[in-house]
Amino acid sequence: MMRVTFTVLSLVLAPCVLADYSSHPKAAQLADELAATGEYTRAEVLDVLRKAQRNPKLIESERKAPERTRTWPEYRSIFMDGSRVANGVRFLRKHYPSLARASAEYGVPKHVIAAIIGVETLYGGYTGPHPVIDSLATQGFDHPTRTPFFFSELKEYFLLCREMGFDPLAQKGSYAGAMGLSQFMPSNYRRLGLDYDGDGRVNLWSPSDAIGSVANYLKNFRGTNTGWRAGEAVAFPVKISSPPEGVAVNQKTPTHTWAALSAHVEELPVTLEATQAVGLLALQTGAEPEYWLALPNFYSILSYNPRTYYAMAVFQVSQAIAAADLAD
Repeated sequence: MMRVTFTVLSLVLAPCVLADYSSHPKAAQLADELAATGEYTRAEVLDVLRKAQRNPKLIESERKAPERTRTWPEYRSIFMDGSRVANGVRFLRKHYPSLARASAEYGVPKHVIAAIIGVETLYGGYTGPHPVIDSLATQGFDHPTRTPFFFSELKEYFLLCREMGFDPLAQKGSYAGAMGLSQFMPSNYRRLGLDYDGDGRVNLWSPSDAIGSVANYLKNFRGTNTGWRAGEAVAFPVKISSPPEGVAVNQKTPTHTWAALSAHVEELPVTLEATQAVGLLALQTGAEPEYWLALPNFYSILSYNPRTYYAMAVFQVSQAIAAADLAD
């Protein structure tokens, strides 16, 4: 799944353009696929699509998301501010029982879980103003390059609504259709969302459910127990002794071993096994990039949103929350 981050820096969107999506060429395909599941009739699906509103500005926002368009210093400054860190400490303390439980069960540090929720939605302060059906119909039918992904998420959204008893026209979220404090897309809401407060339903607008679901995501996104590694580090800033010719940077997985990179790296603060999987990050800050050595846990964060700047922002916010919590 490609995760799409929602932040409070979303563009101010123009009013929706009325459109009857029930007559879109792909509407019949969606209606047929959902009818085949037995959860909807074709008429029910087309009736919802008839009431969806087209908003081209949603596509513009997705394509101009800050992690796609800004330099690392610009992007970092969005999240590394005093209020986000201070509110992260407050969130940590207010929801300590749920965070401690999730950390114990999944191995994900409390401050990492809090940082993701802080980066995504300001700890639940801004979870998105857009009707999810509008976001997913617009992106799923009209996006110029990512229609297959969003069309699939639109189908998942209909199924989620049936399972959870949601009104498909009533739920609100991001310009990409992500929902709740954790900003899960519908497929991951269905697959990885947890009822962590024990009230019998998965409600990602509930802090407890969002906390447990984020931890579950980081641990199990790629499959059972193949994600977050308890007790291991995330990334280290490094100096490069020579240009790493032929070494790929900013990949989606740790594509190298420490043995392959060790000759290039100076001043690593830990000892790594030669076979340790690692990746090299190059963050553009000016004339010379800022290099980091990334370990597998960095790539667990990256699975949440496959942009290097996003994962690094979450990591650095988590470090700042942890430091502020200890200092206070």
